Amino acid sequence: MPSIKDQSTVKEIAREFISNGRNKTEALKSVGYSHKYIDNFAGKIWGNIGLTTAIAEIDAKTAKKCEHNRKIAIKLLTTDLQYLTEKAADGNIQAIQARTGIIRELDAISNLHSSTLHTDTTQIDELEAAERTEATAIAAIRLLGSLKPVESEVIDV
Repeated sequence: MPSIKDQSTVKEIAREFISNGRNKTEALKSVGYSHKYIDNFAGKIWGNIGLTTAIAEIDAKTAKKCEHNRKIAIKLLTTDLQYLTEKAADGNIQAIQARTGIIRELDAISNLHSSTLHTDTTQIDELEAAERTEATAIAAIRLLGSLKPVESEVIDV
């Protein structure tokens, strides 16, 4: 039977716990603990500070990877948006539709949804500096992304 005093067991339990959707019982079973042992000592195992630390470390690494991937996605979508803005200016309907989708995607992954972007200056000042910069960039994209035609752009059909 695995020992919670063994650091490799602690890390294995933490990995199993994260990978199985945070099911404590299943994590302990997959590591090799018996049902009887789990019923009697699960509280002691999950109260182990080394285990909670190992789980927190995995969560921190995952969050860092997610943030890195989010930044890459924003950069790629912004590049696509610039390209599609040029095409949309020529009246390309597909470009306009794709551009609308990109604006929505940028809004969703930027963590700055419309309720945050349409704020007064007091609320904007409360945002952290990085959030404020990102909010300004996304707001500018939204302004560029407005699909309301200017009178000079209205095309009679």
